[in-house]
Amino acid sequence: MKVTKPPSGLVSAHPAGLPAVGSAGAKGFADKLARASGSGKTRTATATQPAAHAGSMPAVADIAKALKAGQITPQAALDRVVELVVSRRVGPKGPAAVREKLGAALRQTLEDDPMLAAKIRALDEG
Repeated sequence: MKVTKPPSGLVSAHPAGLPAVGSAGAKGFADKLARASGSGKTRTATATQPAAHAGSMPAVADIAKALKAGQITPQAALDRVVELVVSRRVGPKGPAAVREKLGAALRQTLEDDPMLAAKIRALDEG
């Protein structure tokens, strides 16, 4: 299949069959989202508003602090991170078989991926 370049110059004509789109900008987009969600209030993302999944970050940060302080080994830190991921994905009351399978898959991926394996070796060396 041959791919050709588009014609040079700007296309000024509006394509037929498509509705015209106005430029509302970021504020207009936030207003539209607020109206669509029914809240009536606009909410803009700021650095002080964490993402929905950011609840896992303090636990990972705590594991990193303990590792840097020499309180745990790199292997223990890795095990804790895997368990944290499994708990977040499956839930604390998830089926044991699913938890074990996911944990094993994560560990296998960490071993098989050359880049991740190199980073883990660097933890053991550092």
